[in-house]
Amino acid sequence: MHLPSKLLCVATLGGVGALVGLGCGPVEYLNQVTRRAATAQAAAEKVDAEKLAPYEYWTGKEFLHKARELAGYARYQLAIEYGRKAEEAALKARAISLEK
Repeated sequence: MHLPSKLLCVATLGGVGALVGLGCGPVEYLNQVTRRAATAQAAAEKVDAEKLAPYEYWTGKEFLHKARELAGYARYQLAIEYGRKAEEAALKARAISLEK
């Protein structure tokens, strides 16, 4: 192999690695926000958390909205963090509602 061929091979592998790294954000976003946080929010709604635990319910709902908004701007890392906060608040709202 000549030196230019080696450089081309390394550059190609580096490019593939970068593309794989870029793909992680949207995948994790789909898992956290679309699946986990949205499911937790729906579960809170089913037990009437809007009335029984309004602070936690609306906190989760707004965090979920913000996560989706950030994903629209391709800010996946922040969207994932907001998705985690949304899930946590929704789970807490559900637990409070079930307690009452």
